Amino acid sequence: RGAKAEVVEVPLEDEAKLKELIDDDELFEKLLEDAELLVELMNPLDLERIMAADQSPLFFGSAMTNFGVQLFLDKFCDMGTKPLGRNASKRADVGGKKKKKAADEEEEDDETELVPPEHEEFTGFVFKTQANLDPKHRDRLAYVRIVSGTYEKGMKVGHSRSKASKKYNLAQAQALFGNSRDSIEVAYPGDVIGINNPGNFAIGDTLFTGNAKVAFPGIPSFSPEKFAYIRNPNPSTYKSFQKGIDQLLAEGAVQALRQRNDDGGGPLILAAVGQLQFEVVQARLENEYGVESVLEPMGYTMARWADGGWDAVDKADKDGKLFGIMIVQDRWKRPVLLFRNDWKAASVAAEEKYLELLPWSRPPSFDE
Repeated sequence: RGAKAEVVEVPLEDEAKLKELIDDDELFEKLLEDAELLVELMNPLDLERIMAADQSPLFFGSAMTNFGVQLFLDKFCDMGTKPLGRNASKRADVGGKKKKKAADEEEEDDETELVPPEHEEFTGFVFKTQANLDPKHRDRLAYVRIVSGTYEKGMKVGHSRSKASKKYNLAQAQALFGNSRDSIEVAYPGDVIGINNPGNFAIGDTLFTGNAKVAFPGIPSFSPEKFAYIRNPNPSTYKSFQKGIDQLLAEGAVQALRQRNDDGGGPLILAAVGQLQFEVVQARLENEYGVESVLEPMGYTMARWADGGWDAVDKADKDGKLFGIMIVQDRWKRPVLLFRNDWKAASVAAEEKYLELLPWSRPPSFDE
């Protein structure tokens, strides 16, 4: 126990050597049976298909007993590819006015430009945020994958959803692995760094340097199937409750919906894929922020974003097509329809095509 296993590579064809090393007839026969089963059921490993994201390699091991973990990490490094470029939209300041070099991805005539790793300007996108990584310091981190350029300690960057004149100072970055965190001063394309999140960085946001405003395609939100009002039963803990909700929503633990024209004073609706997400939010509110919460389930089972906009929703509502459907808005004030069953959602989508219903949403690329 606690000893480091010795790694010996032996071809399956060398049965004599395998039998000698295993030194157990039952385990040896089981190995041959399992190997034969895998050969029959699984496609051969194809590195070209893996690089094209058409095939996923499968590894066997146990993290609990630390068996096969190092082998997995070594193979992962061997099979990995160099950092790849990423398509992005750009806006350049021309004569004091914003000129759209490539439109937001939602538009049909969207044009994108590839940002390669060797691009001299720094670019990166936020793919995860986390609050209370160190409960003693109440820190908030944004995880950024660098696409191009070089991160240097103390550099100033622009933010895709902030004003062009607004810059953020990346005074400190961290490399994270498991429970360990190490400060770094330089990072390159393909690296993942953790930076302090002042509350402005959200999943899908782009950070960049240079005059051109850059935005990589946003990361789609999940399609929720559970909905519930959440409220604070103790008014004296309002500030802590609000802080906890805001930070957990920024992490993407759940989505937030509100009734139309509600700027924050009305009841908050949480949207999730499963009940467990609600339970996690309530547990973290209590353990990390010291506040209680009450959930009031709603009788809806799916959400559809109306990409046709509020005018299309108003038309359908005026024509009586949205009876029994709840109209709400997401954090970007975009229209969302809540349905009680699949049949109603499919019926509205088929008959009122101008609503352009979508089961998921992306954050806006730029500030609107």
